[in-house]
Amino acid sequence: MNKQIIITIQELLKGRDRNSDFDSAVEKRIKLVRHSGVIREDSVIGKDYYGQSVYELYRSNYPKFLEWQCEQNENKMKNVDYIVAFIGEEQCMCRFAGVYRNYGPKHKTLCGMFYDLKEVDGFEILKNQVVIDWGKGTLQWMQNWSTMKEVVRIDQVSDNEGIPYFTRYEDVSLNYSQLKQVVADNEWKTKLEACNCVYVITDKSNGKQYVGVTYKGSKAGAKGGILSRWTEYANSGHGEDVSLKKLCEGDSNYAEENFQWSILETLPLSVIPAIAINIETKWKEKLMTKVFGYNNN
Repeated sequence: MNKQIIITIQELLKGRDRNSDFDSAVEKRIKLVRHSGVIREDSVIGKDYYGQSVYELYRSNYPKFLEWQCEQNENKMKNVDYIVAFIGEEQCMCRFAGVYRNYGPKHKTLCGMFYDLKEVDGFEILKNQVVIDWGKGTLQWMQNWSTMKEVVRIDQVSDNEGIPYFTRYEDVSLNYSQLKQVVADNEWKTKLEACNCVYVITDKSNGKQYVGVTYKGSKAGAKGGILSRWTEYANSGHGEDVSLKKLCEGDSNYAEENFQWSILETLPLSVIPAIAINIETKWKEKLMTKVFGYNNN
């Protein structure tokens, strides 16, 4: 282990009087779990949440995340009293999500076993704030407590004002209020200036979508990647897109109440306009936004 490490997650969570039962727990009966990817169709909540990212589920619907987490591999959960959960972010980083007590199996599921997992008290001040380096073995989503994990940072900012943490471009999902804040946030600005993208704006009132693209030299991203174009949306709600503008002009609160911005695919800053437009066109065809959505061409 790197001798320059200041503290590990093990040192931060256990033996500090945060929770007496957890402090006295047998360490070989504690597992570290890294959640990432998307919800599987055959999971316990797959019927309603299939394809949604685990990160987005955790941030937007915590009760459903807890239900999803209760489904675990039976073999891996043998002799496990606690799981310490993390949400995967970019590369090998992951964010602390909580400590959960295992009160035993309840019933079998298509993917394994549904366990009675309950979050324990005492770790609220650290939730969502502590980021660790999971290490190179990211495919090993469940590891032993003895596998030391370095705390790389403890964020001092919170989500109290509605700004989500940036994890991956694929996880970006912003309402209008959040969009206006992230384009002015230094950390988010750095990420949004770093690349171009194909994006989708979803109207939550009816499910209709608008697909757009950013690329160098276009109005949709001149010299600023995603940030340039999304700042235009933040300023107006519609970015001068014909169909979206019509909706916003008919109701000044329409964007605030209904629009959601997401990233479908990232593109390099140097992407050739013709290639960017071709990729955008393919997404329009996949989502059928010219037939059933807000794209006019």
